[in-house]
Amino acid sequence: MKRTSLICAVLLGFAVLTVGLSGPAAERAVAEPLPPVPAQDPFYAQPHSLKGARPGQVIASRPVTVTGIPTSTPFSAWQLKYVSEDTKGKPWTTIATLIRPARQAGPPKLMSFQPWIDALDSRCNPSYQLRMGQVYEGPTGMIAEMLNAAKLIDRGWTTVISDYLGPDNQFAAGFVEGRDTLDGIRAAENFAPAGLIGAKTPVALLGYSGGARATEFAAELAPKYAPELNLVGSAAGGLPGDMGLTAALINGGPFAGIEYSSSFGIARAYPELNIPALFADKSLYPAVSQMCQVQILATYAGNTVQDRTVNREWVMGLPKIVKVLDTLKAGRYGTPKSPLYLFQGAHDDIGTAGVVDRLVADYCTRKVPVTYARYNASYANHVLTESLGEDKAIDWIAGRFAHAPVGNTCGRPINAEAN
Repeated sequence: MKRTSLICAVLLGFAVLTVGLSGPAAERAVAEPLPPVPAQDPFYAQPHSLKGARPGQVIASRPVTVTGIPTSTPFSAWQLKYVSEDTKGKPWTTIATLIRPARQAGPPKLMSFQPWIDALDSRCNPSYQLRMGQVYEGPTGMIAEMLNAAKLIDRGWTTVISDYLGPDNQFAAGFVEGRDTLDGIRAAENFAPAGLIGAKTPVALLGYSGGARATEFAAELAPKYAPELNLVGSAAGGLPGDMGLTAALINGGPFAGIEYSSSFGIARAYPELNIPALFADKSLYPAVSQMCQVQILATYAGNTVQDRTVNREWVMGLPKIVKVLDTLKAGRYGTPKSPLYLFQGAHDDIGTAGVVDRLVADYCTRKVPVTYARYNASYANHVLTESLGEDKAIDWIAGRFAHAPVGNTCGRPINAEAN
């Protein structure tokens, strides 16, 4: 498929989804006043001091009306302002949205859902988009992820959706994605109205693409960063586990804009790299910082990064940046102790199957229980594999909550189309 055709297909798909959505949530979206943007909402402001605060501690909470999930299942929702850390371990607060279905599926359990964000603007984070509603989520692309959130709510699972890039949206910076996800889980367990049973609560994680990074890195970090959590399984698909390789793959293609957002996200986490100064186009960073993922893709499709840099240097290939990127690869954060379900398209054009193949092989040598579903069809690219694999991933999670036997496909990945 040609570059422009692929982008148009993605945007058209999101538009069709948005137009077709209806029900109580969509109706409320018209009636409710719009919330202030995070930058103007005091609830989002950083406390003057976090001395003595613990990761996952809830600093503030408020009930909210969530109109961004296309479901008819009744639920209550809150926003939790909780303590976590940035990529370098500095304390800060970020926001989680906690959704509790009115009708629970059996004993208490918690689903941690990480939608892809892939952007630098706080308006792109789930906490804001969930309140803004489906009309707002259409142009940003988030509505595609909220269809998956609806499936979790419809199963009766209490679900936490965190702004896991933090208040500074340090996209692609690795540690922040995992830590802020785990602390969002802690916050949900610490929040009495959630009706959970503290650290004994069975917890599962789910994410695709950028959300797979948060999911996977959380699973790796958990044994040391949050060992008290009762993680029963993590499902991740379309994992961009090596952002340097991803950047090389997407440069000049339909997903080229992600290289800009990831470069500047890493710049926020590692200011000493001075990445913005490497770009000759000084308008680029401010422009990208005010867009959400689908807008970034549409604006910068087909861009070659070197056309905008000083001396036509490829930013992600510079030695000082490669050194940082090497520490942020999947597999470098720790060894998961809970079962994993990974699904991947053989023709993924963002998170290559080869990276995931090698990650699975590495996990297998570390005795991690991995179920690996590989979609080998010619159409199994990054966009389509999410719809191909998400339902099976959710079924696998249901099995973890039900204490079903844990599979292990080490050495023999599942041919997903045949199952």
